[in-house]
Amino acid sequence: MLHDITVIMRGNPEIVIFLALALGYFLGKRIKIFGFSLGTTASVLLAALVVGQVGIEVPEIIKNISFALFIFCVGYKVGPQFFNALKGDGYKYILIALVVAFTAGVSVIVLGKILGFGQGTAAGIFAGAMTTSAALGTAGGAINQLPVSAAMKGAMNANVAIAYAITYIFGTAGAIIILKLIPGLLKVDLKAEAKKLEKEMGIASEDTAGESEFSWAAQLDLRAYKISNKNILGKKVQEVEALLPGRIAIEKIKRAGNILGAAPDIAIQPDDVLLLVGRPSLIVRASEIIGLETDPSDFGNVMGETMEVCVLNKNIAGKTLGELSKGKLAHGVFLKHITRQGHEIPVGRDIVVHKCDVLQFIGGKDDVERVVKLLGYAERPTIMTDLTTLAVGCIVGTLLGLIVIPVWGLPITLGVEGGVLVAGLLCGWLRSIHPTFGQIPGPAQWLLSDFGLNFFIACVGITAGPHAVHAFKTSGMVIFLSGIVVTTLPLLAGFIFGRKVFKMNTLLLLGSLSGAHNVTAALNELTEEAESAVPAIAYAVPYAVANVVLTVMGSFIVNIM
Repeated sequence: MLHDITVIMRGNPEIVIFLALALGYFLGKRIKIFGFSLGTTASVLLAALVVGQVGIEVPEIIKNISFALFIFCVGYKVGPQFFNALKGDGYKYILIALVVAFTAGVSVIVLGKILGFGQGTAAGIFAGAMTTSAALGTAGGAINQLPVSAAMKGAMNANVAIAYAITYIFGTAGAIIILKLIPGLLKVDLKAEAKKLEKEMGIASEDTAGESEFSWAAQLDLRAYKISNKNILGKKVQEVEALLPGRIAIEKIKRAGNILGAAPDIAIQPDDVLLLVGRPSLIVRASEIIGLETDPSDFGNVMGETMEVCVLNKNIAGKTLGELSKGKLAHGVFLKHITRQGHEIPVGRDIVVHKCDVLQFIGGKDDVERVVKLLGYAERPTIMTDLTTLAVGCIVGTLLGLIVIPVWGLPITLGVEGGVLVAGLLCGWLRSIHPTFGQIPGPAQWLLSDFGLNFFIACVGITAGPHAVHAFKTSGMVIFLSGIVVTTLPLLAGFIFGRKVFKMNTLLLLGSLSGAHNVTAALNELTEEAESAVPAIAYAVPYAVANVVLTVMGSFIVNIM
C-alpha cells in the first residue's frame, strides 16, 4: 500500500506540490513558536521538506514560471515607490535600507569564509535571516549558471532551501524581538514618542479625532437651511462657507423652485435654501449663521460617493495634507484614510503626500469626481487583470536576465529572476504614470505573488527533501547561530547609522528598519506597542528598496563566495 502511494506521488509530482501547499497554508497561522506565528512560507517549505523525503523530481519549468509570477508582482507593487524614492527626498530611508542590506551581505560572506559554508548554504542563510524569500529564486538562478555538474547544482540548491528553513524563524521572530528590545534598552516610551510625533504632525489622536479637519471616519450629514439672516445676503458662496464652523460645504442652492450648483462666486439671494454637507456635530450650528432649518427632501436624491484615489499628479505629490485642505481641492470632500504600500498611515496636517499614496474620500458625487481628476486615478472596484502586460513583462524580464556583461573578466548578469524583477519595477512605475494600462488589482496581485511564491517554495522544498535530514543533523545548529548573527547585526548597524548620522526619531527609525529588514510583522508589533500608525510613515521607502536590493543580493552572494 505504501509502495503504491509512493509510486503515485513520484509519477504525479503535482499531487505532492499541492499537498505541501495545503499543509503549509493550514498550519502556517496555527503553529506558534514562542508566541510568534510560523508564517505560510516557512510552513510550506517545512511541509515540502517532509513530503519530499520520498524523492520526487519537480520539472524546472514549474519552478521558473511560479517564481516569475511572484517576482514580477513584487516589482510591480513597489516600482512606483522605488523610483520616486530615488528622485525624491527619501534618501535617509534609502541609505538605511542599503546599510542594512550591505551589513547582512558582508556578515554572510565573512561567516561563510570562516565556517566554510558553501555558496548555497550562505545564500540560504541570507534569505532566511533577512526574511527575503525572493532571494531563494535569484540564488537558485545564479547557482544554475555556475560551471559545475548537475549533481553539484542540485546539492547547492538543496542547501539554499535547508539553510533558509533553519534561519527563517529567527529572521522573523528575532527581528521583532530586537526592534522591541531597543526602545526598552534606551528607556524610550514608544507611546509617549508616538503622541509627541502626532502632536508635531497635527495628527488627530482618539481624544481629538472629532475636532480634526483631516481625519474623520464618521458619515456625512446633509441639512437644508433657509436664508433669514440678512447679514449674509449678497455674500458669495465661498464667503458664507468661511463663516460656517469647521469644514462645511454648500452643496446645492434652491432658488425660485430651481436647483443650482453651488459655484464659489454665486451670490446669496433672499429666500434661497442652502443644502449643506458636513459633520453632524458642526453642521447643526449652521442655523446661527444662515437661518431656520428646513426639509432637505426638496433637493431630491443628492448622490454621495466614497472613492479611493491613487495620487499621480506631480503637483500634488510632495505637498502636506494641511496645504491640500485649503482652497478648491478640499471643497465638499472629507478624507477618511491614507494607505501607502498597503499600510494605513496616520492623517495630519504635516503628513506629506507621496506619489501612489491611496487617499479615500467621502463627499458629494460631483465633488469626489472633481478630486479624482485633480489627484490622479480612481481605484474603482474591478476584477479585470491586464494579463498582456503580465506576460510581456515576464518575457522582457527573462530576455533582460539573459544578457551577460563582462566586467574585469567576471560575467555580470541580472539572471532571469533579477531581469523579471526589473521588468516588474518598470511596469509598476509606468502604470503609475499612465494608469490606462497594466491594471493588476490588489486581490490579483496577492494571488499571483503569494501563490507564485509558495508554489515555488514547495517545489524547492520537495527537491531538497532527501538531503534535509542529513543537513539538519550535521550543520543545523551552526547555520541557526549564523542566522542569528545575520539577523541581528544589520538591525543594529541600521539603528546606529540612523541615530548617529541622521539623528532620527526612534519610532520612525524602528519603522524604517522593519521595512529595510523586509519584515512586516515587526511593523505590526511596533504600531501595536506605540498604539499609533506613525511607524508606517517610515516603512514604505525602505521596504521598496529592500525588496529590490535584498533580492538581487541572493545572486551576488552565490557569485562572490
